[in-house]
Amino acid sequence: MNPVEQRRASQRSRTLLEGHIIYNNRLSRMECTVRDLSETGARLVFAQPVKVPAEFELQIPKKKLARRAQVMWYDGQNHGIMFLDDGEGAANSVPPHMQSDAGTLSLGREASSVPEILDEARHRIARLLGVSVDVIQLKVEIDR
Repeated sequence: MNPVEQRRASQRSRTLLEGHIIYNNRLSRMECTVRDLSETGARLVFAQPVKVPAEFELQIPKKKLARRAQVMWYDGQNHGIMFLDDGEGAANSVPPHMQSDAGTLSLGREASSVPEILDEARHRIARLLGVSVDVIQLKVEIDR
C-alpha cells in the first residue's frame, strides 16, 4: 500500500464513468472521465490539461450522482477531488421536496418559491426529453 492510499478516508474503486463538472451558477459545464470513485472523493481525468474551478458540482449520470466537490490536487489532466456534502440522497439528482411516493415530480407545499418551481420544471423537462437536467435552461418573462 502506498502512502497516498493510507491517507484516504475510504476505499476508492477504479471506474471509467462519464462525468460533468457544473459551475458558474449552473451556467457552465465541463466533460470529464471519473477514473476513481469513493464515498469521500474521486479522481477526474480530462482529455487535455484544463483549469477546473476550486469548487463545483460533479454529476455522474450513470450512477445518478450529483455531489458538491472541491479540488484537492491536480497535475493538469488529473484532478483529485473531495466531496463537500455528506452524500445523503446523492444517488438521486432530483431534490427530495420534488419527489412523490411514485417517483414522479410533484409540487408540494414546501416548493413555494420561484427558484424551486423553476428547478422542478427543469427536472420535469429533462426527464421528459431524456437528457441531463444541467442542459435545461429556463427563461422567465413577466408582462405586467
